[in-house]
Amino acid sequence: MISALQRGLAAATCTFTLFGSSSAFAQEFLRFNLWDDDSWISVGAGLRGQFITEPEKSGLNDAELANARLYIQGQLTKKVGFTYNTDIDQAPNGDPTGMQTLDAMARFEFHDEFNLYGGRMLPPSDRANLDGPFNLGTWEFPFVSAYPSIFDGRDNGGAVWGDIGKFKYMIGGYQGCTADNNTCFSREANGPLVAGRVQYDFWDAEDGYYTYSSDYYGKKKILSVGVVGQFQSGAATDGVRSGDFTGFNVDVLMQHHAFTAHDNFTIEGAYYIYDTYGIDTSTADGGNGLASGNAWFILTSYLIDHKVCIGRFEPVFRYQEFDHDFGPDQVEYSVGSNFIIDGHDALLSALYSHENIDNFGDRNVDRFILGMQLQF
Repeated sequence: MISALQRGLAAATCTFTLFGSSSAFAQEFLRFNLWDDDSWISVGAGLRGQFITEPEKSGLNDAELANARLYIQGQLTKKVGFTYNTDIDQAPNGDPTGMQTLDAMARFEFHDEFNLYGGRMLPPSDRANLDGPFNLGTWEFPFVSAYPSIFDGRDNGGAVWGDIGKFKYMIGGYQGCTADNNTCFSREANGPLVAGRVQYDFWDAEDGYYTYSSDYYGKKKILSVGVVGQFQSGAATDGVRSGDFTGFNVDVLMQHHAFTAHDNFTIEGAYYIYDTYGIDTSTADGGNGLASGNAWFILTSYLIDHKVCIGRFEPVFRYQEFDHDFGPDQVEYSVGSNFIIDGHDALLSALYSHENIDNFGDRNVDRFILGMQLQF
């Protein structure tokens, strides 16, 4: 009896080791072993706060909590696991309104070449969406990434995926736009959202379902090309007519050492095509908000191999443009610098952005952003 109790306590002992899961996210966790080394639960958290000022809004100054995430992952066996993550939901004005389920999925990881994920999760999509806001190359999520979702890029469904050497594939079926989806409400959708992605890594491989990051801070040499397609029949509506939704994109990431072994030069870009087959989904009286048009962005950054106090500076520039089929066109450039303390787990960001919105007369929006990000 005593030995059994001792074994149980030992199995449940917390291992105070920072742990990064290859099957889900790149941040580090506090891990608790269960009945053997292949069975465990890990807990982590992520915070992003920002201060924004917009001079044209009478010097608007707004401090807000952009993300507050709780990460829970576990393995029941070596091949069966689960992920449960939460994040704050936000009102249109940016104020937090409560916590909402971000991810809730079962993971069946049979082999490098074939795995199955199901539940609420990120569908196969572009690199920016698979990165998430914590793992981007700059502070703000690109508005050109506009695939349909239930919440923060997630949807309910499942996907099979695998890594075959440096080639990655993923394909799945999801709820998409339905009468119950507040993001892209549609009573006419008559099938699942089908989503697929293929990716090839010419240099170092990015193993696992997620792309993890758009910036490895010199720890990897990356040249990656991904191609994405999404389709749902009857998903688009203007309140009277319905049409199919098709989304397509190509994304590229290149990172390499520059002048020194720890300098890191990055170029990232993506091109998107969204099509609702002539249905104006932007109308105020019945449009369901699906994107329609062509979009693209390009980003470049340079991590300087010189430590200043506790971190390193990384100047960054991004340009993005969305030519909408309906509604105003958008163009934005942003320039600033990240201050990298501990990769994506601890960083600061200072950014200036200028956005032009062409809505039968130009509207210009200038913003200054200070951001702080922590994960543990």
